[in-house]
Amino acid sequence: MMAYSAIDIAKKIVCRTDVEHGDTISNLKLQKLLYYMQGFHLAMFDSPFFNEPIEAWTYGPVVPVVFQEFKRYKQRAINPANYNDELVLTEDEQQMFDMVYGEYSRFSAVALMNMTHTEGPWKHHDIGDVITNEELRTFFLTQIDREESFRTDDAGRIVLTERMRESVYKAEKSLAEGRCLTEEMFQTRFAKWL
Repeated sequence: MMAYSAIDIAKKIVCRTDVEHGDTISNLKLQKLLYYMQGFHLAMFDSPFFNEPIEAWTYGPVVPVVFQEFKRYKQRAINPANYNDELVLTEDEQQMFDMVYGEYSRFSAVALMNMTHTEGPWKHHDIGDVITNEELRTFFLTQIDREESFRTDDAGRIVLTERMRESVYKAEKSLAEGRCLTEEMFQTRFAKWL
């Protein structure tokens, strides 16, 4: 499979944001969705979704070139009306994109950050280190069963395996129990970081 531009994948994510129904996406949230997209693509297809590197930053995994593209928004929502989604994926890639977006976009930027902070690819690196595709692939293979990767529901959509759901549940539980940074705490710290 062919790797795409990280900027094009980012624009596809931004354009998918349903502003009319109250959805928003910040640069921070976009970075985490790119991380999950790349990880699951590597695990499911054994090839990268995009070639640009992902680095371990203070607030989680970041694709620096995409961060630079959207940094003018700071912590504010990115306006999808400013971008076009011209990227056409293969059918299997579109299913993977839809699955990852559907599962992970429902979380806030801070919840996603907290989730990534519990996962090996970020937690085993120093700030500024590149997280390799092999590290991502190895980790995300533990989150899926390759034989179940394309299990679908009655509507033909890819569904998460039990391992993937368990990982999401653990992150939600940590957030609910207050063991993670709250949105308010993050906004204070993040504003200073920008």
